[in-house]
Amino acid sequence: MKFKKSVSGFSHLEILVALIIIGVILSFVAPVVLSRPEQARDLKIKNDFAAISMAIELYKLDHSKLPTSNQGFEVLTANNGLGYLKEIPTDPWGTPYRFDFLNAGLMIRSAGPDGKFDDTKDGDDRLSEVITN
Repeated sequence: MKFKKSVSGFSHLEILVALIIIGVILSFVAPVVLSRPEQARDLKIKNDFAAISMAIELYKLDHSKLPTSNQGFEVLTANNGLGYLKEIPTDPWGTPYRFDFLNAGLMIRSAGPDGKFDDTKDGDDRLSEVITN
């Protein structure tokens, strides 16, 4: 008695069509997925600005003034003072944030992707809202 071997599977054409369909779907999905890191960086900056602003407001409640340019972030950390922040935060690109002291108060600044603080508005720095005196 002989058994007939039946070979079943996909033809080359069926595999090719499936790969083309997958490629078309990926062409729509990839831009959405690849843009997520930038959104995550922006969210980290936004959350850091909120945490630092809250620490500054708490400092202002305790001392009736904003930190000075000589004190900087160090006055807000746990090792110095009441510990408004656990540590001095860094932006998503690894650069520590900076205070910009203005007549009306202060602003928190991230150096942005290039890691350099720009004193012009044309650069890639990210700025918080002004925290008033």
